[in-house]
Amino acid sequence: MGRIHVLEDLVANQIAAGEVVERPAAAVKELIENAIDAGAKKIQVIAKDGGLTLLEVQDDGSGIAPEDVKLAFLRHATSKLRNLGDLSKLRSLGFRGEALPSIAAISKVTLRTRIADAEEGVQVRFEAGQLVEQTPVGCPKGTRVTVQDLFYNTPARLKFVRSLQTENAHIVDVVARAAMARPDLSFRVQIDEREALHTLGDGSAFSAFTAIQGRNLAKAALWLSLTSPDYALAGLIVAPEFARKSRSDMWFAVNGRPIRSVALGNAVLAGYSTLVPKGRFPVVAISLSMNPTLIDVNVHPSKTEVRFSEERDVCALLTEAVKQTLEKGVASPIVQSLQQDTASVMTHTKEGSIVAETSSASTGRSLLAAKPATSWSQQVVHEQVSDKKAMQVALDLFGVHSAKPKIIPHVDRQVADSVKEEEKFPLHRQLRAVAQVLKLVIVAEDGEDIYLIDQHAAHERVLYEAFLGKIRRRENYPLPLLVPLTIELHAAKIELLMQYEVQAADFGLRFEPFGEGVIRVTHVPSIWEGLDIAKLAHDAIYDLLEERKVTAFQNEIEDKVIMRACKAAIKANSTMSQMEMDALLEAMQKLDNPFTCPHGRPTAIRITRSQLEREFRRTL
Repeated sequence: MGRIHVLEDLVANQIAAGEVVERPAAAVKELIENAIDAGAKKIQVIAKDGGLTLLEVQDDGSGIAPEDVKLAFLRHATSKLRNLGDLSKLRSLGFRGEALPSIAAISKVTLRTRIADAEEGVQVRFEAGQLVEQTPVGCPKGTRVTVQDLFYNTPARLKFVRSLQTENAHIVDVVARAAMARPDLSFRVQIDEREALHTLGDGSAFSAFTAIQGRNLAKAALWLSLTSPDYALAGLIVAPEFARKSRSDMWFAVNGRPIRSVALGNAVLAGYSTLVPKGRFPVVAISLSMNPTLIDVNVHPSKTEVRFSEERDVCALLTEAVKQTLEKGVASPIVQSLQQDTASVMTHTKEGSIVAETSSASTGRSLLAAKPATSWSQQVVHEQVSDKKAMQVALDLFGVHSAKPKIIPHVDRQVADSVKEEEKFPLHRQLRAVAQVLKLVIVAEDGEDIYLIDQHAAHERVLYEAFLGKIRRRENYPLPLLVPLTIELHAAKIELLMQYEVQAADFGLRFEPFGEGVIRVTHVPSIWEGLDIAKLAHDAIYDLLEERKVTAFQNEIEDKVIMRACKAAIKANSTMSQMEMDALLEAMQKLDNPFTCPHGRPTAIRITRSQLEREFRRTL
């Protein structure tokens, strides 16, 4: 008996489903593509429990004729093409005839449909790929596909499903990309009985972009348009200031088909050139129209990749379009401050509170609410504080109070709390400041050797260690905001973000959903006090979304500690008193690493006694 045999239809369909439907969002993608191909103007998607319990896609398209309904669930049955020649000039999104049979093989599917000139529609039910019911039914024109218990008969696939929030986010993302590619269609997404996305379908790319990405990004967007004899480009590119750490917000569509393309992404980056730092990626939504004979859409099971016959020409045109658009518009006042609705400028008051100067500067409300009593000061300083005041600024941040506030000796008290008392400045005896030269360098000696100490670098290291000590000792408590920050996010990102809500709160950042496409930040890490809170919150949240790690918050906090220490440290060309110099040297003795500033520059140069004696030829 031969060993080779033909697989049963159910087994073959389940194998095919593994390529077509790897997660709930893939099923949604296939169903909305069918709806678009059917000429729908309105498409609604409903999902529960990440799409595993329920997925439903309803459209007002042409519907399916009663005699074709059962055929639609057969593999490779399609109305999109009839021969190989049709594939080369394809304009529909679907064409393989695999979607419905693949989905039906791994779930329980109910389909209701009616064509325009029929008095009644038809309903069919499939379980594990088998037809269990077909009945006439009253229903509106169009099609509604209900998918229940996805992967119920493929437990191996179910094991690889991510968290419900992650699956919800992928569903919203799939629909959002389709909506951006077809702004003439109205899409509505409901996740667990909550509306996650709604586009108007008014034909405006700007309207769709605003609904998906939010008003802040839309205000910073520039219209891109360029045509050639073979291609037409149109879309929106966002100002470089809003660049992300990943390519996830670089969206492309070809002839209405959302695609992913590294080549097109690189072409956009070439257009932005040095306006976007290395490792950052701009936010774009660009559609390309072209003759379908110039592309191959049949190169990937998910149909999200295409092959261009003249890729170099397409990329060159895109790069030129981006360059021209940025040259015309990047200098215009299109970028709106993230702090317009909260606080744009922090000013230092006599009482040491933070006052938010909002667009109606007369409010006089503090951005930060009253804080718990702590051992350190409530003062925060404007970033433009003078160099001479920088020393006392740093002292105030650590709660040091003195009758002579401009003297540095109190810095070491705070540092002493964050390091072990017995730890001393490595390799050194007690240092004594001898003089300040050029308002740049402290000359010190320990009885044996001479040290030239960069006053800014040394002070920066002292402040950095003290700030960092607060974080590591968990003194970085959540600081409540009197005026919560609102941040607009793509609905899919909100779904992802909320799964990190508890862990983020441990780092001092607390947020919650606040209407469609908006989150509200109610608390921030106390270590951010005195910095640009709105920008830090925005950056930290995007770092978390892009890196998918809670430690992204910690990394963001520690990165800003360096900036804070640098700005607060005494600058070059600032005079230091004897007491200030002695206190700075004493503080350095308590540090684990006093030899470099946080940026890696040396803080001190050592000249030994023997070196001096050799230079003066006192020794051979």
